[in-house]
Amino acid sequence: MTSKHQPTPLHHFMKDINNGAKPSARKTPKTDHDDRTVSCNKCRPTSRDREKISVVPIDLNSSNKHPKASPSGIFRTILSSLTKKSPRSSSETSSTSAKEEQWKLHVADLSQKLVEANGKRDEALQEASRLRHSMAELEKKLNKLEIYCHDLKSGLEVYSRSPLQTTKYLNPKMAMSTANGQERQDSLIESFLSSISEARFSVRILSRSLTLQLRQMDSKVYERISELLQPYDVKISFSKNPRSLLFYLEALLNRAFYEDFESMGFQKSGSERILNPIQRCEANYASFTHLRGLTWEEVLNKGTRHFSEEFSGFCDRKMSEIVAMLEWKRAWPKPLLQAFFGAAKNVWLVHLLACSVHPSLPIYRVDKEVMFDEVYMEDMGAEKVQKLVPAVVGIMVAPGFYVYDNVVKCKVLCRYVQ
Repeated sequence: MTSKHQPTPLHHFMKDINNGAKPSARKTPKTDHDDRTVSCNKCRPTSRDREKISVVPIDLNSSNKHPKASPSGIFRTILSSLTKKSPRSSSETSSTSAKEEQWKLHVADLSQKLVEANGKRDEALQEASRLRHSMAELEKKLNKLEIYCHDLKSGLEVYSRSPLQTTKYLNPKMAMSTANGQERQDSLIESFLSSISEARFSVRILSRSLTLQLRQMDSKVYERISELLQPYDVKISFSKNPRSLLFYLEALLNRAFYEDFESMGFQKSGSERILNPIQRCEANYASFTHLRGLTWEEVLNKGTRHFSEEFSGFCDRKMSEIVAMLEWKRAWPKPLLQAFFGAAKNVWLVHLLACSVHPSLPIYRVDKEVMFDEVYMEDMGAEKVQKLVPAVVGIMVAPGFYVYDNVVKCKVLCRYVQ
C-alpha cells in the first residue's frame, strides 16, 4: 500500500503565513484520517504515560519465543565455558584443595598444642599458688623461730656471763637444797626468756590481725591511729607502706599490754595477796605451770575465769583499754579474739615468771628522743638502713627486761644520721 500524505493544521498555518495572510481561526474539516493527526498533547506524554514506559524494549513478535537473559547469567556462562576450556584449572583446583587440607591439619595440630599448653599453664599456676601458700607458712614459722632463737641466744649469753647464786633470791632455810634451787633457777630463766620471745611474737600476730581488719573499716580508725602517733612525730602511709603500720601498731599494743607490769596482777594500786615473798614466788610459778598449756578451745568451752580469775580480769581490762585506745566500735571476729588471747596469755606468763623470783625481774622502757644505746636497745630497722647510724629513739616497739646483772634488749625504731 502507498501511504498518502495528509495535511496537518500546522501545514495550513505555515501556508497562510507565506501568502501574507493572517492566520484564520477556521475550522479544519474533518476527514477520515483525523485519528492520525498530531496534537501538542499527544506528542508530550503525561506523567502516567512516563510511568508506563519501560526502559527495556520489548519485541512483541518474539517476546514469547525468546526471553531476555540477565547479565549475571551471561558472565556465569562465559566463565564456566572458559573454565571447561582451560586445561590448567583442574590442576590448580586440586593443588588449592591440597593446600587447604594441609592448613586444616596445621590448624588442628596447633589447636591441640594450645589446649595442652593451657592445661600445663593451669597446672603451673596451681602449683605456684601452693608454693606461695607454703612459703607464707614457712615464713611465719621462720620468723617465729628467728625471734625465739635470737632472744634465747641473747638470754643464754646473759645467763652464762652472770654466775647466779640461788641464796641471793631464795631463803636457804626454805630451799630443799642448793642443787635443787640452782636447777629450779636455771629452768625459770630459760622459761622466762622463751616467754618473752613468744609474747613478742604473739603481739605481732595480733598487730597483723588488726591490720587486716582495718582494711574493712572506715577511715576513722586510721585517723585515730594517726592521732596516737602524733606525739612521736610519725607520719605513715597506710596504703603505700603497710609494714610500717604493722610496727607502729605493735608498739601501741605493747604499750597497752605492759602498762603496770611492775605491779602485782597488773594493778597499780593492787595489794599483795601473799605477804611471804618465797611463797608468793612459788604460787606465781605454779600458776605459770597451770596456764602454760591453756588452749583457745578450752577457753571457748569454759572461759578464762574457770582457769584463773586474775588472768580473766587481766584479759577484760586489756581488751577494754585497746578498744578505747583505737576507738573500735565493731565486734571482734573470732580470729581476732584468738590472736588477742594468745598475746594476753603470753604477756601474763611473762609477768608470772618475772614475779617468780624475789625481788622480781624488772622491766624497763625508753621514750622518744633518747640516745640510742646498742647495749640496751635493738634497732628493728637496722637491716634496711645499713649505711645510716641510729641517732635517737623514734618509738619503742617492745620493752626490755633486766635479768640479774644483764638485760634482754628492748626493740625500738630509730631516727638516723648520715
